[in-house]
Amino acid sequence: MLNAFFGTLSEAVSFPEDQLRCLSALLLSYPLALAFRFLPNNPNLKHTVSVLTSFFLIVVIVNDLVGLMHLLGSSIAVWRIMGAVHGKWGPRLVFLGVMLHMSVSHLLRQFHDYRGYKLDHTGPQMILTMKLTSWAFSVYDGRRNPKELSRYQQDHAVSSFPSLLHYLSYVFFFPSVLVGPSFEYMDYIRFIELTEFRDSKTGKIHWPAGRVRSSMKTFFFAMIALACLAVVGPKLDVLWTMEPAWKALPWILRFGYVQLAAFAARFKYYAVWKLAEGACVMAGFGYNGQDPKTGEARWDATSNINVWAYETGQSIKTLADNWNMGTNKWLKHSVYFRVVAPGAKPGPLETFATFGVSALWHGFYPGYYLMFASAAMALTAGKLLRTHLRPRFVSASTGKTPLLYNMLGMVLTQATINTLSMSFLLLTFKDSIEVWKNLYFVVHLGIIAITVLVPVLFPVKRKSKKEQQQPEIEKVKKLAHDVAEEVATLSVSAATEILDTSAAAKIKTL
Repeated sequence: MLNAFFGTLSEAVSFPEDQLRCLSALLLSYPLALAFRFLPNNPNLKHTVSVLTSFFLIVVIVNDLVGLMHLLGSSIAVWRIMGAVHGKWGPRLVFLGVMLHMSVSHLLRQFHDYRGYKLDHTGPQMILTMKLTSWAFSVYDGRRNPKELSRYQQDHAVSSFPSLLHYLSYVFFFPSVLVGPSFEYMDYIRFIELTEFRDSKTGKIHWPAGRVRSSMKTFFFAMIALACLAVVGPKLDVLWTMEPAWKALPWILRFGYVQLAAFAARFKYYAVWKLAEGACVMAGFGYNGQDPKTGEARWDATSNINVWAYETGQSIKTLADNWNMGTNKWLKHSVYFRVVAPGAKPGPLETFATFGVSALWHGFYPGYYLMFASAAMALTAGKLLRTHLRPRFVSASTGKTPLLYNMLGMVLTQATINTLSMSFLLLTFKDSIEVWKNLYFVVHLGIIAITVLVPVLFPVKRKSKKEQQQPEIEKVKKLAHDVAEEVATLSVSAATEILDTSAAAKIKTL
């Protein structure tokens, strides 16, 4: 639909039609989200509007009816499975089924359009996979003994099996259906029913301030990212690293170009993720309590990227924690902690299982696996540096590290991730290895050197017997303090009871 309009517009602005359609859908989400915010407080009406709006965006704007059939068919199948299978095999079957469906979509895309960048239903299907699996586990948790669940699982357990309408509303929430973020079913239901905004005494709805301002702030940041992508992107194409002209540059210029190209490639993620986040906030979804420092309302619960934290991160772990945060949360709660046996501590098996699922979730391009394997090595090297080297620079008086140390850590971290991410961007094994080879594998050799030499050159200082005993002493002190506080509380309570004449009946029963 609207083929003539988008075809003409694409030629006029020299922008791919598929990307233009996706961008139009994201932009259109803002006025639709504003209207959604002012719907009557009728959950069924909101659920219906959410589903129909997504269908409109996918079919009319994005022009992907086949993609909608994939998403809708998979969603209904999962709803039926969880309605019929009540044991632990319910979420397991769902996980295997949706991962298999998504994997087939990835493989077909690679077979028909290898290293192509045409948008199709595989992007929304990746978001759908996270939603369906997390929902299935939450339904399973709702059927378990609450004592067996973690605090997070208790908060998100689905105790009442939802109707198909309520379920599809969650799956197809229109601001996030195309590029995410993923979120938990119960968080969405609380938003639809306005539970978190309702005064417990009066029953009235009180919307926290700053929603529109936060949405517009996120929107304008996304526009800046889009402008940067349009201006800088064509000049810093990662595919230029395949050209003889790049290979003929001095090593320092080759290395510098890789840093800039990888940085520029991130703008597209910043743009679409922030656009989706802003639309969610405009609809009223994304409230995250109050800032403990300023006391102002925070609207970042649906944020998928912390740009500042990522670009200034001083370790690979910091970067991983602040990039694609919705996926990280899904991997943590729907994979990592689901693999761990009850009562056992997580180990290497859980880590490798999580890395494996993350790689499969992205697809089957060899570059993804080169990236994840290299990043795992870099993460290990970073832990060694933090354990063996960082304590030598921590100030005894402030407990902080010097500015120069922090700046060096930031530069090395960014140089590492930018170089490793070339395989993620180039996708093929041959091209990835070729680029790293032309950079003399400097990052990989550095990782190996750190892993081998740092524990030898900077051994961990052994604690004295007194220092080893200190934690136990602190534990005893804390226990004694807690007991004393409890005794004092009981004493005050008892005195109050005795002085309160209305408590005479209670005193007699003691």
